Amino acid sequence: MAARARFPAVVIQTCTNHFKENIRRTLRVRSDDTYKPFMRSLNSILTGKRTDADLFKRLQILWDVHQHDSACASVLANIQKYHHELTGYRGFKGAPVTTNIIEGLNSHLQARLRALRSFESVAHAKLWMNGYILKRRYTKWTDCTGKFRKLNGTRGVDQTKKQGVDLPSYF
Repeated sequence: MAARARFPAVVIQTCTNHFKENIRRTLRVRSDDTYKPFMRSLNSILTGKRTDADLFKRLQILWDVHQHDSACASVLANIQKYHHELTGYRGFKGAPVTTNIIEGLNSHLQARLRALRSFESVAHAKLWMNGYILKRRYTKWTDCTGKFRKLNGTRGVDQTKKQGVDLPSYF
């Protein structure tokens, strides 16, 4: 990687969401049910934080079941090859498993948009999206934990606005 050439001690963390999405595309999981059970097993392994021993134990179980399938074997070999980049979060307290913060924070929005079949028009879609974002920015946070607990009771818009600017109350 280019980062290692400039910064030899850099820790690289591959986004597990994108890594899993590439596996889904390779196995064509969304259009073919053949590899869905395998993908569910992989998803459960790659979702949480695991020790190397636990990770390899679970991957070995998958290998024992799927070693005769070349596609599964290739995926498992790829995970083995990149396991250091997939577990780059180790040694950093509070580090997320995924490095794509935008996707991590807005996955609920993506789920909502998938459920909507269509809007009456582009203007209606823009209006809905603007309303949703306004509501989201003006709603007070309630379930922040750990070092972010101090944010409970505050709004996202208050954290980013210029000092001395009074904002209207929409909600």
